[in-house]
Amino acid sequence: MIPVRARLAVFALLLLVLVAAPAAAVKRRAFVTSVQGNGNLNSWPDSGGLFGVAAGDNICRVRAAAAGLPNAATYRAWLSTPSADAYCHVRGQTGQKSTGCVGTAVAAGPWYRYDGVGRFSGTLDELTGPEERIYQPIRFDENGGIPPESSPSYWTGTGFEGQALPKTCAGWVVGEEGLTGSHGAADTTTERWTWSNTDGCHGLRRLLCLEPGASEVTPVPWVPAALVFTTSTFGSGVLGSWPEAGGQSGLAAGDAICRNLAAAARLPSPQSFFAWLSSSTVDAADRMTLEDRPFRRVDGFRVADSKADLLSGSNDNTLHVDEWGRYLTIEPRVWTGTSATGTADPDDNCLDWVNGTLDDFGLHGWSSEAYNAAWTDADTATGCPGSNRLYCFSNREVLFWDGFDLSENTERWSSTQP
Repeated sequence: MIPVRARLAVFALLLLVLVAAPAAAVKRRAFVTSVQGNGNLNSWPDSGGLFGVAAGDNICRVRAAAAGLPNAATYRAWLSTPSADAYCHVRGQTGQKSTGCVGTAVAAGPWYRYDGVGRFSGTLDELTGPEERIYQPIRFDENGGIPPESSPSYWTGTGFEGQALPKTCAGWVVGEEGLTGSHGAADTTTERWTWSNTDGCHGLRRLLCLEPGASEVTPVPWVPAALVFTTSTFGSGVLGSWPEAGGQSGLAAGDAICRNLAAAARLPSPQSFFAWLSSSTVDAADRMTLEDRPFRRVDGFRVADSKADLLSGSNDNTLHVDEWGRYLTIEPRVWTGTSATGTADPDDNCLDWVNGTLDDFGLHGWSSEAYNAAWTDADTATGCPGSNRLYCFSNREVLFWDGFDLSENTERWSSTQP
């Protein structure tokens, strides 16, 4: 038997290891500028008289300095031009990603929000690679403010792989209506964080600013919560036609899809999952039996603190993670037939999810949207022969989850009854 004193010494050593952070640990930050302007960045007051991407960098640095952020003079704007990709620019290089960029690369990311607490994304290569590792929308400006709903987007000219798109306001030197520039949205994930739409260069938009350099990686501790995921598979509004439906139809088919996918991914209590769907007679909210328990994605990030929080008109994070913990990159539309309050849309539900004719429609949400009702109610419907995903919520709370290890050893999971 180990003496008490020896055990206390071991405990103290472990505590030091857990608490003490490396002296060189840095959390690199990112933010959306509180100021906005047209596609001619030279016209912005904070441009310093510079043009193009150089003006963008100066705007980011002036804003970071005004907010008292560390390393303010190093920030770079997430912008591409016809001759240089944002991927290369953030690494301190020039040229294009496809040809390996030009110059000596510096490490980049992962990134946190303005406060160094909320995690935004993985490293640059994780963010722009096949996994597109983005944890939650950037949302906040350098002061912790939230851009108004009427103006949440920022100029990028950049696709989700970090490479230039065709529309860059001529390299960010034109602010007139004749040319267009692509932009991302502050409240979104999937590829929409960098490429949400393209509009005239005369419009007013913000910039996305990133602090370059290697960053500390902080794990996400598990907090007791019910799991939620977006299905890795997608299909028509005739849910019985999905391979995972198991011969069921309607709402029962949706539930079977969720449960079969949860079981395949070895999630805890797979039979506790249900599809976030309403029919003409049943509201999705009534199918959710947990009232005062939080919901978290499979990667551990919080979505809502309770059922009431989820149904308050917005969600606290996007639901773009599938049952395997992978970050979705395409087809973020999700069948719901459900309003933001969890009640049924009586008309757009693909005839209770059993009919797929061109004359029938199903209300959908966006798994890439947060902080607004569009996660479940995008205010538009998809033709039922179309192809969307499903949301799957668990009605059981997972108390412990050992390192998010999706292995066969389910004994390390513990769930409570609703």
